[in-house]
Amino acid sequence: MLVRSNGVHCVDCGERYAIPNDATIRDERCSCGLPRMRVERGLAFHVCLDRGCESLDDAVTEAFDREWDCPECGSDLLILRRGGLIAGCESYPECETGYVIPTGVVDGECACGLPTFDTGHGRRCLDATCARLEEHERTDDASEEDSESPSLTDRDALEVEEAVVEE
Repeated sequence: MLVRSNGVHCVDCGERYAIPNDATIRDERCSCGLPRMRVERGLAFHVCLDRGCESLDDAVTEAFDREWDCPECGSDLLILRRGGLIAGCESYPECETGYVIPTGVVDGECACGLPTFDTGHGRRCLDATCARLEEHERTDDASEEDSESPSLTDRDALEVEEAVVEE
């Protein structure tokens, strides 16, 4: 029997399994008998609770290691564990660029060249401080507005509403 309390631990043997806060425990079982979990780190990964059996780190590394270029120096970004999963520049220590891999699924590319993630709370660039995603989205929004038919302003809507009330 497994209990989720500050991670997951087995009541029978006492083994503890650290799981990400955003993980969803699935009914599906791993070949070792433990449940699998669904975790989003660029893709939706289904891995065993036991990191020794199936590692989330290995799955993310296999999917994204060297997939993105460092915006500072052009070297590859490597997937590394430094407290959490990061995409760090292979030219370290000459280039100290590194980004925490966010919860979510890659859904496009930012104007800066890094991937964007749908986090469930909105979109964000791999670089959480990047302002170019906002610029890119404002440009996209303006293009969509230009292509749509003109809409009523708040003042126009108020005038229409007043005219209806007067009739």
